[in-house]
Amino acid sequence: MRRLAPILAAAAALALARAADSPLILISFDGFRWDYADLHPEAAPTIRELRRDGFSARGLVPVFPSNTFPNHYTIVTGLRPARHGIVNNIFFDPAHGMFFRYNTAASAGDSRWWGGEPIWVTAVKQGKRSATSFWVGSEAEIGGVRPTFWKRFDYSIPFEKRLDEMMGWFALPPAERPAIVTFYFDETNAQGHRFGPDAPELVASVKRCDEHLAAMLARLRGAGLEPNLVIVSDHGMTATSRDRVVIVDDLIDLAAVQVEDEGSVFSLRPLRGTAEELVRKFDGVAHVKAYLRDDLPAHFQFRGNDRIASVWVLPDEGWHVGTRAAYERLRTRYAAQGYLLGDHGYDPQLERMRGILIAHGPAFRRGVKVPEIENIHIYNLLCATLGLTPAPNDGDDRLVRAALRE
Repeated sequence: MRRLAPILAAAAALALARAADSPLILISFDGFRWDYADLHPEAAPTIRELRRDGFSARGLVPVFPSNTFPNHYTIVTGLRPARHGIVNNIFFDPAHGMFFRYNTAASAGDSRWWGGEPIWVTAVKQGKRSATSFWVGSEAEIGGVRPTFWKRFDYSIPFEKRLDEMMGWFALPPAERPAIVTFYFDETNAQGHRFGPDAPELVASVKRCDEHLAAMLARLRGAGLEPNLVIVSDHGMTATSRDRVVIVDDLIDLAAVQVEDEGSVFSLRPLRGTAEELVRKFDGVAHVKAYLRDDLPAHFQFRGNDRIASVWVLPDEGWHVGTRAAYERLRTRYAAQGYLLGDHGYDPQLERMRGILIAHGPAFRRGVKVPEIENIHIYNLLCATLGLTPAPNDGDDRLVRAALRE
């Protein structure tokens, strides 16, 4: 970070001078795979135009596991999950003796879970206002700081109302406006899970996201604002099926283990016996490979935190592994389709796990496209665009140098 800081500071000064009146809006289209806009060009004209006219990467490489909570929080902190502590959507913390569950308000708002320093905290600590129109981690006080404007996640609040709220923030006197806003959409993720990544319903969700983005841009420009946009997604999506599931009930004694997550990853801890014995239970089982925590593939960089379960069973892409009870729950929840038809969470190196990255606005280069890039580098780009000094993180300046205008 010592070598990186002067580079980021210089880049930040240039960006700040160029775009002093431009708000920075970080937008996530959850589960928007890197190739959706090319596969369905008629559904994504706005996204394609911004990509063509701005800066983009061929794909945004998630961290492991390629799930929503670890990746959204990595994007805003620049830290890998083993360092920021959100190691999956669901996990157990031995120090607290309790589970983190992504879909509970108790976990979302509890400061003890959230490490690192997200961009909205960095902004407030350095004298700028920030706002979150939903984002993973934004409901908790982190390092004693909250976003200037925030609220609890609520699926029922329509896009139009959230857009009105954001425009109200930008209508405030200059000293009271947020310098950065995070904005979150879940449509492509929800439809990808329910119907699969190749379904007409998924294409319709891509179209809705594109229309929301077009409406946002129209409102901003109508208010005389030329925004800096950073558009991302947390992961991609691959097809799954009830015919590609490994049931563990006959392989292990479920009473002797604590299951922490199942599906695209199966993580667990022994209550009796050893982790090594658990791993051996999966020897020779088709479509899965079991690992001790410290033996997980090195490119995951997923070690050094006790919240990471001691055993991980990883299925082939498009396969699931878990208990029969979990299998039946998914069959019941998605009864109309027969099972969950799309999922993520797999090895980040898999092409279908990659998301999108587009940066567009006065601070960013135009017409530049780079190869795939890891999402750990986005936080430094956000900081440089805002003229902020980044907190320690796992990224470097490659995205700053590639994306910011000279």
